[in-house]
Amino acid sequence: MKVRNEMYLTPEIKTALRKKRGVLDLTKSEAADKLGINRLTYGRIESPNRNEKVHRGTYERITQWLALDIDEQLAEIQK
Repeated sequence: MKVRNEMYLTPEIKTALRKKRGVLDLTKSEAADKLGINRLTYGRIESPNRNEKVHRGTYERITQWLALDIDEQLAEIQK
């Protein structure tokens, strides 16, 4: 059985990325840095008009970042 190395981001995940970035007042570049991905890649990922596939590791980092508590992240940014 072949393991999929690429995954599609759902529109809900893309919306969640945009909302979280806005709440944390991060630029796309800052969000990309937090996720360990290239700024241009992040821009493509966040675009609602693209059906973007990402590597499994990137998908996991995105979903883990979205699962983190916003209040804790805001406190970390303000340090």
